[in-house]
Amino acid sequence: MDDTRGNRNKKIRSIKRSFDKDKTELENDKNKKIKDDVKSKDRLQKEKNLSNDRRLNKSLNSSKNKGENLKKEVKTRLREKRNKFQNDKYSHLTVAEKREQQKIDKRKRQKRIQYIIVTTLILLIILFLLYMFTPLSRISHVNISGNHNVSDSQVEKELNIKKGSRIYTFSKSKAINNLKKNSLIKDVQINKQLPNTLNVKIIENNLVGIVKDKNKYVPIIEGNKKLDNYNGDIANSAPVLEDFKGDNLNRITKALSKMSNETRDMISEIKYAPLQNQQNRVLLYMKDGMQVVGDINTLANKIEYYPQMSQSLAKDSSGHLKTQGYIDLSVGASFIPYNENSSINSKSDQNVRQKTQQETEAKNELQSALNKISEQSDTNN
Repeated sequence: MDDTRGNRNKKIRSIKRSFDKDKTELENDKNKKIKDDVKSKDRLQKEKNLSNDRRLNKSLNSSKNKGENLKKEVKTRLREKRNKFQNDKYSHLTVAEKREQQKIDKRKRQKRIQYIIVTTLILLIILFLLYMFTPLSRISHVNISGNHNVSDSQVEKELNIKKGSRIYTFSKSKAINNLKKNSLIKDVQINKQLPNTLNVKIIENNLVGIVKDKNKYVPIIEGNKKLDNYNGDIANSAPVLEDFKGDNLNRITKALSKMSNETRDMISEIKYAPLQNQQNRVLLYMKDGMQVVGDINTLANKIEYYPQMSQSLAKDSSGHLKTQGYIDLSVGASFIPYNENSSINSKSDQNVRQKTQQETEAKNELQSALNKISEQSDTNN
């Protein structure tokens, strides 16, 4: 009984294995067929695309050839019409008369060309004379650029443009030489622009400061050059330097030379104000009303951050500081509020105390903004 059951199980397992094998073969055949179908489809698609490309290229070439053939045909027809017209024109004439008529036509064409040339020349001469002897050639516009410290009126005076000056008689070299006599001017470029405009570009020496000498102000230009004999006006004044002499004047001039033009233009006046322990101390009066304390040795680098410092300070709607004070750049960068019993010239500039909690909070807020700028300044230095 057990043997019979075992044989039956073996047969069942054998049948099952055979069934699984057949199933696997069927699936493999099915997958293979699917792959073959996909490959055949891809091949057909590629052949179709290739055929379309060939057809497209063929159509393009044919259209191109058609266009070229059409051009050739048009040219040929025009040539035929021209020849036909000429033949018709001379068809009723004999050979000798035809040659004579062709000579006459040729002379007519030559005369027509001559008339056109002569007429054009006459018109050009008339236009030239009109320009030369009418107000059109008189200098009526002068565009001056690049001047900051030399006024437009000074430039126009040296150009020596009179009421009847004409653009074609104006001497550029003479005007340039006259302008270069001004010590503040380094170079000049003058261009004539028809019909009646002069474009004047001024390149100035870098004006770094102004020193009061007796009853006049003397400019100092780049290279620490003092223009003692300068008698002209200064349209856009550089910082006025007070109480600087000898070596201190040279040092502050060098510091100003290192500053950018934008930063230097923000300074109205610089005053030498040493203290017992601060011999390099200077006071700066800015054009926006702020006051700055600095050191000659570090001023050139630290003052470059002044625009950021000024913007970080809280101001009211009228542009005035909510907490009155000054910026101290002598050591780091800090904002010092004013005290009722102290001034900017006192010896305790960095030890001023506030009497109200509101002022203390304002000071802390402003100081935090300036500390960031101070850290950036120290890093760059």
